[in-house]
This record gives sequence, C-alpha cells and structure tokens, in this order.
Amino acid sequence: MRRAVIGTVVVAGLAVGSVGAVLAQAIEPVQSANLPSITSSTTSLVETLPPPIQDSAPADAADMAPIPDVVPEKRTGPLNVHVFGDSLGDGIWAGLYRKLPKADGYKVTKHSRVSTGLVRKDFYNWSKAVRQIVAKHRVDVAVVMIGTNDRQTIVEGGRHALRSPGWEAIYKARIDDMTQVLKDEGAEVFWVELPAMRSPRFGRDMKYFNTLFEDRAAANGITYVPTWQRTLGSNGKYSAYGLDDKGRKRLMRTNDGIHFTMRGYVKMAGFVTTAMEEAAQAEEVVPIVELPVEPVAVAPLIDPITGATITAPLAPAPLAPDQPVAPSVDQPDAPDAPGDQSAVSGTPQRSERAGVSEVASTIAGALSDLRGFVLPEPKPGRADDLRQPAE
Repeated sequence: MRRAVIGTVVVAGLAVGSVGAVLAQAIEPVQSANLPSITSSTTSLVETLPPPIQDSAPADAADMAPIPDVVPEKRTGPLNVHVFGDSLGDGIWAGLYRKLPKADGYKVTKHSRVSTGLVRKDFYNWSKAVRQIVAKHRVDVAVVMIGTNDRQTIVEGGRHALRSPGWEAIYKARIDDMTQVLKDEGAEVFWVELPAMRSPRFGRDMKYFNTLFEDRAAANGITYVPTWQRTLGSNGKYSAYGLDDKGRKRLMRTNDGIHFTMRGYVKMAGFVTTAMEEAAQAEEVVPIVELPVEPVAVAPLIDPITGATITAPLAPAPLAPDQPVAPSVDQPDAPDAPGDQSAVSGTPQRSERAGVSEVASTIAGALSDLRGFVLPEPKPGRADDLRQPAE
C-alpha cells in the first residue's frame, strides 16, 4: 500500500514537471517579443498546484462522516410566555405562573401594568413599550388582557368620545399595531376576552370592547380566548362564586366585582392554556383538500353497418329478498338424483344447458334485429345448435 502511494506521488511529480517544461517552451517566443516575463508566474503556478490525489482504499462506512439532513431550526430552551395588559393581566400572569411551571419547560414573564390601557398614550404608551420588549426578549407566546381602563376619550387629531366612529377607528388601529408587532417577532398571540362584570353599566362597555377585540383577532389571524360566558353563574348572571379546577365551589371574584381571587385567576389561566393546546394541535393537523372531479364525456356507440346509435340495455331489477324465484318451464319439479340440494332448499334450480341456450338465443335475436336480417334456423348437430336437447 505504501509503495503504491509513493509510486503515485512520483508519477504525479513527473507529470507536473512535464507541464512546467511545456509551459516554458511556449513562453520563450513570447518573451523574445519584448513582452513582460511571466516565467516566474508560471513557476509559482506550478508550485502552488494542489497535491495529487492518493490512490488509497476507501475507508469503512463507519469511519465516513454522514451527510447531515437539512432540518428546520428548532426552538431551544424554555417556551417564553409573555403577558401584557392591565391589572387583570397581572392576575393572568399569576395564574399562568402556577399553571406553567419552569420545571415543565416554561418561562412566564410579566409585562402588565396596573391602570394602563390603549387609550391614554400620555400615561403609558403600549405601542412604544411592546416594541422595546420584543427587541429585548424572545417572545414565543404573547397573552394580552387589557381594556378595563379604556372608558375614556381618545385625544389624537382632536377629541374622540367613547364609542364614537373616530374613537373606534383609532382604538382598532392600536389593537392591530400591538398585535402586528408581536406577530412580526414570531409570537403566537392569545387575546383574552374581558370577563363578566357585576356592574351592568360597566359590563356593557366591557362587552363593547370584547366585540372589538374579537373582530380584530379574527382579522389579524390570532387566537381569541372567550371568558365572559365562562365566568357567569349557573343562572347565567354574575356570581362571585364558581367552580375551581377541581370542581369545588369557591369564591372566585373580589369585592369590586371586576378582579378575581387567586383561585379565579388560576381558572382564567386554564382557559388560556387550553387555547394554547388546541392551537398546537391544530398546527399538527394537515387539512385534506378534495380536488373537484370533472365529468368525463363518453362518446355514443355507433353501429358500423347501419350507423345507428347503440343503446345499452338496462340491467334487470334485482328480486326482493322475500320474493320466490319462479321455476323454469323445462325444469322438473322433482330432483333428478338423490341428494339434490334443490329438494332440501325447496327452490328449483335452472338447468345449466337451458341457461346457456337462453343467453345465446337472446344475443342472436338482438344481433338479428340490429342488422336487419334473420338468422337461419340452426340444424341439429351443428355448432350453432344450442337448443335444449330432448329429455
């Protein structure tokens, strides 16, 4: 093996030397024509040629490095869940912190601010804050719950009263802006609906906000987490008590009729985690698209002799299950031999010869009518004599 390698190197060296000699001979006439000398460049080119390939035996498959498959980039580290919103967002964060522990691969971060909303940019500018947050943190999942402090006039290019067309247009634009910033960073956004409220007047405004949140969630392609109906009592009205995660009746709301106890926030967080699971399952399902089937036109059958269109005969309707089969005319009522199964079943069987004769006669008659002539009577013993033989 070592000799083969050395021999290969020597041969390759001789070949390189020959190449250098040929190049030198070709260069002399050029140098005699007072052109710049390129002998040194040629020599350096020869010296910098790659070494010859050694003729060695292939390595074992186990020693060869496998070609890695191209796979999409996977998330490393914990699933980063970031919570945005007002004081209700604070409570959602506390509930998610307990529902999604770090030991299970989650990292729940709070960005909610008490007394904030989307209306008063002068007090807290969520549009600016959310951009700073995504620039600093990796946001895999964004949970938003906001709105209880937004029953105010919007000051932007004038004063816009609550529920006015200008107010609604600006508020929707701010919802869209916050959502788009999170989506552009690759976050899965879950917008949580405001819960049922004890005050009817306050509750009407919260329901109005919910219509805007739900509308924009559908328009922006994010998940809307409903909570209003889920936080009502068994009678369909506001109730401070409800069932916890274990099905026990507990105090779920605080005295202000807006916020929740810790048990209530854990249950609210459960609505979010359920929505997260459903969204993950929906991404794994590949929809089956049914392609439309176009009807295929079938050309009619044309008789080559008469030119008439051949119409296929309709198949006879099947007999009902309880309808007896009529006995054949040429079939005797009694069995021909002992042990005939027709005697046991009570249903006479047709003669095989008679069945072939009937089929042949039907075909012959149909061909005769189609071609406009009558076949001659078959002679006894001839090949076309398919009549039932005399018993």
